[in-house]
Amino acid sequence: MRRWLQRFLDLDLAKKLIIVNCALIVAPLSAMTLFAFASFERAMERNVGTYQLQALKQVTLNIDTYMNELNRLSLMPYQYEEILEFLGSERQVGQPLTLEEIDQLNSFVSKVFINGRVDIMGVSLYGERGASYVVLPESQYITTYKLDENADWLKRARGQFGQPTFITTHEVTSTSGTVYRVFSIARELRSFDTGRTLGYIVIDIDPESVRGILSQVKLGERESLYVQDKDGRLVIGSAPGAGERAAIGPLTGEGVRHLDPPNGGESLLVAHYTSSVTGWTTVGAVPIRELLKDSVVVRNSILPIGFVCIGLAITLSAAFAFGVTKPLRKLSRLMRKVEQGELQVKFAVSSGDEVGRLGHAFNTMVGKLSELGYLLYETELREKDAQIAALQSKINPHFLYNTLGSISMYAELEGNREIVLMANNLSRLLRYSLSSRRDMVTLRDELEHVGGYMAIQKLRYDDRVDYACDIDASALDCRMMPLLLQPIVENALNHGLDKGAGVGRIRISGGETDGVLRLAIEDDGIGLSLAQLEELRERLASAKDVGGTSGNGLLNVHRRLRLRFGEPYGIALDSMPYQGLKVVMTLPAIRRPEGADS
Repeated sequence: MRRWLQRFLDLDLAKKLIIVNCALIVAPLSAMTLFAFASFERAMERNVGTYQLQALKQVTLNIDTYMNELNRLSLMPYQYEEILEFLGSERQVGQPLTLEEIDQLNSFVSKVFINGRVDIMGVSLYGERGASYVVLPESQYITTYKLDENADWLKRARGQFGQPTFITTHEVTSTSGTVYRVFSIARELRSFDTGRTLGYIVIDIDPESVRGILSQVKLGERESLYVQDKDGRLVIGSAPGAGERAAIGPLTGEGVRHLDPPNGGESLLVAHYTSSVTGWTTVGAVPIRELLKDSVVVRNSILPIGFVCIGLAITLSAAFAFGVTKPLRKLSRLMRKVEQGELQVKFAVSSGDEVGRLGHAFNTMVGKLSELGYLLYETELREKDAQIAALQSKINPHFLYNTLGSISMYAELEGNREIVLMANNLSRLLRYSLSSRRDMVTLRDELEHVGGYMAIQKLRYDDRVDYACDIDASALDCRMMPLLLQPIVENALNHGLDKGAGVGRIRISGGETDGVLRLAIEDDGIGLSLAQLEELRERLASAKDVGGTSGNGLLNVHRRLRLRFGEPYGIALDSMPYQGLKVVMTLPAIRRPEGADS
């Protein structure tokens, strides 16, 4: 955590402002959006659940009305005394019916089938003492059925004391082998006189009749509407297979609940209402995802707008941050230039705020530093002039010139050309170094001075030094400070060629380009290692350190150029071990105005 905090603190001020503004924009908007959508989804779920429950109550009321019609049909045996007598009679297995009984039973069943608007598929009459008359779908009547004492519906009917019992959907098989799915209503029939149980009537109904009632409710594509019994078993659904995938379990009473299936399925919004007539529960289940698909459409419409707004806010925040910190960045760049020694800079103050006051103080500081720099430069020049003057006062130049002339004359008489050449060149070198009071010379003069110096060095090294000069003729009249090239050539001799073997080569080349005079001094000596080169470059970059055991001539030349002309002028170095050293000098191309004294 501290590391990330430190990284944040090390960032630029503009980046810090952008990050903070983004956090202040995105976090509240995201939290507000999530809260709004969560509230919207809860409200939608609550409203849909209320509507769903009201719809279930109406559907259940319609089903109860239908079931009451079936209930009245189950009471029809009480209207026919002969039917009750038949059920109460004792019968043996396989005992045939009389024609009168057949006529009476067929007449009764026909009236049940044609009575009301119900879709009845079968009617069964069971007597406690063995009588039976069963009419199945597409079948003739059967009189050989016996009561199954273990049948669930029979146990329930006996406990209802004459009240109807509704049997969940089950299968019946006709005499032809066709299987039909039906649900049934069963009633225990008792004697009015004795209250003794005579038998039972079971009416089988086509589930499509109730499914038609359920289908009156408009459902979504994945919504389920079905009826289940008190044990959670499916009675009938609004469509074949409806409710089978819900697997909700037993439900009683009325209510709306949010269910998350334990097997990891999708969450459901379930409304249920239990009928007081049948005891069955009507259930409506809709996946939460299906319920909230409209909210997803709304969300998908709002999110792009939100992203655009956040993007615009972040863009404006970034523009504001960069705009506010732009003067500070400019001031920082100017301060880095001042660190590198460039004092001819100024901060444009355009406001009176803290940044403006800081810029004004910066300008004042740079002005004072510039004054101090020029004072230092002037002091150094005066010190050098004083040193030269002191040297000249100690050594009479005319005495030196006359003495060197005498040496040259005696050598000429003796026929020693080497001494003559060395004396004449040394005389010119001393005249150039001591007698000239000019602060600017031409490149031609400087090259002649280097040529005389190299003539003496060739005699000293017995022609082990090869010197060449390749300068554009157009650049020879450019003006420069004296004694800039000779210290670099001397450095090449002392530290490059003097430590090597064989013939050493020194070459000076260059010319003028775009107002800049570039001169390259190259040698093929021992060169510098990478560490030595980097160390020397760092000393050049400071432009102040003149210590060390080597490179003092290079540092002095570089410092003189920087003091006189400023950046980007000076010298640059390039070298490889045993491949020599290349010194590139850059200075402004200054020419003498016509008619001016040299």
